[in-house]
Amino acid sequence: MKTLKKVPYTPVFVEEMSDGIVEGEVYISKKYQTSRHLCLCGCESLVIMPLDNGKKWWRLVEEENDTVSFIGSVGNYSFECKSHYIMTKNVANFI
Repeated sequence: MKTLKKVPYTPVFVEEMSDGIVEGEVYISKKYQTSRHLCLCGCESLVIMPLDNGKKWWRLVEEENDTVSFIGSVGNYSFECKSHYIMTKNVANFI
């Protein structure tokens, strides 16, 4: 698998999701088992990721050194950008 581009992201753990969202930050609510961020390609589309331990959607993996990964790729095929990436250890790897 060839990585076309790598984009770093910062995980931000929140109790509840607020209206504000900053590019490059990935908001994670364990309480509501969801994550959201602006598309990491830079198109600014809102990406919402339900977390359910990988049963149907994505699984959050908290790693060492305050990094997080998500099991399951992000395919934004309904967006104009059509981006596809894997989020591993605070880096989005575009494929």
